[in-house]
Amino acid sequence: MSTVLVVDDVPTNADVVLSHLTAAGFRVLYAGSGARALKQLEHSVPDLILLDIKMPGLDGIETCRLIKQRPEWKYVPIIFITGADELSQKLAAFEAGGVDFVTKPILPEEVEARVRTHLRIRELQTELEQKNQALSEEIELRLDAEKQLEARLDQAFVIASYEGGIHFSTRQAAILLQAFFPGTSMRVLPDIVLGWLASIERQRPLLIHDAQKGELQVDHLASSDPRRLALLRLEQRNSSWGPKALQILGLTPREAEVLYWITEGKTNPEISTILDTTLHTIKKHNNKLFAKLGVETRMAAARLAMSILTGPADGDE
Repeated sequence: MSTVLVVDDVPTNADVVLSHLTAAGFRVLYAGSGARALKQLEHSVPDLILLDIKMPGLDGIETCRLIKQRPEWKYVPIIFITGADELSQKLAAFEAGGVDFVTKPILPEEVEARVRTHLRIRELQTELEQKNQALSEEIELRLDAEKQLEARLDQAFVIASYEGGIHFSTRQAAILLQAFFPGTSMRVLPDIVLGWLASIERQRPLLIHDAQKGELQVDHLASSDPRRLALLRLEQRNSSWGPKALQILGLTPREAEVLYWITEGKTNPEISTILDTTLHTIKKHNNKLFAKLGVETRMAAARLAMSILTGPADGDE
């Protein structure tokens, strides 16, 4: 049962509304002034308020403003009761937070229709707010879980469709794909990997050789037939080329990754895309790693990094 609070300083004016709404199945409360309405709200918050616009002392517009200032009351629909035809007063009523108005002399059937309409609108708004909140929380949880998974998995995993679209990849996988296939999209598998995945050869590891970066091994670990998804593992072999080798310079893993992509000729915006972070964060990493290396330019940092990456592989991890 919905509760309606009627606020009018003249009880005889409210009697018709009270009687009709009660007969229509509503629980009806009455307050004879704006001040009494505020006290009533302290005890019980109605589903809708019918508020006379002209009352001595605290008038309807000021009462409405005070109601809308309280977080626990601000969403209660307020319908003004007015005998005035002045546009300025009606505009003031809407500006104060009213959703509608009825004019005197009051027609009970019209009041009931407007009350039911605005109660239904508020009900739909509440349902939408709840669904949006639930959806927002679900998205936030999924994003957080994905970020944690991407950041914490040391191995390189990719979930991709047999058509080539990449649905998920860990940070290490993104690094390896960009390193062995520079300039390719991070959203689709390289052609050589896609061709291997679509063939019976996927039962055996795919080996991709690079004279400088060593060997990339791609393994097909599992498939999901209904959605035609494949879980792939990528592993760099027989080479010290990569971000891990640069940690010997005293850099954090993230700084080493940024420096690695600098040696690959990537711009700051490109690095921020690859590492899935902001441009501002990449610039901060640049400043920190430059200070640690004792250099002032990207070229000097890249030159120092290359001396590590192109050194003998036997002594590096």
